[in-house]
Amino acid sequence: MDVADLQTGNAAAGQRYFDGACARCHSATGDLAGIATRLQGLPLLQRMLYPNPAGGRGADPSRIPQTVSVTLRSGQVVTGKLTYRDEFTIALIDSSGWQRSWPTAQVTFSVTDPLQAHVEQLAKYSDADMHDVLAYLQTLR
Repeated sequence: MDVADLQTGNAAAGQRYFDGACARCHSATGDLAGIATRLQGLPLLQRMLYPNPAGGRGADPSRIPQTVSVTLRSGQVVTGKLTYRDEFTIALIDSSGWQRSWPTAQVTFSVTDPLQAHVEQLAKYSDADMHDVLAYLQTLR
């Protein structure tokens, strides 16, 4: 990909989009301060669309752990770091460090994923929005 192909956005429009959609979790003067000195072009766009604190797809997702609250039939609620989930089993490590698991059919549970907003944002971005936000992020030096 040619870097020039990515330089089509409007930074002012990107800042407006950022302020409306991203500023609940991110700050241009906080966690994203200087992002353009660390990432440019395609790597910056990839990080924006598919964030992973360890550096991209395939990296260790445990760096930003998902948490889970499991409610047992008794009403007891157990919370902790999600360690395993499929359609049959939900597992966590509780605050005491114990690994616990349950059949999903026997409990109710709620998973909290700090990166879920990015997943949801993918369905909302237009091509113009992506390029505008990228142009804005490139001004954060």
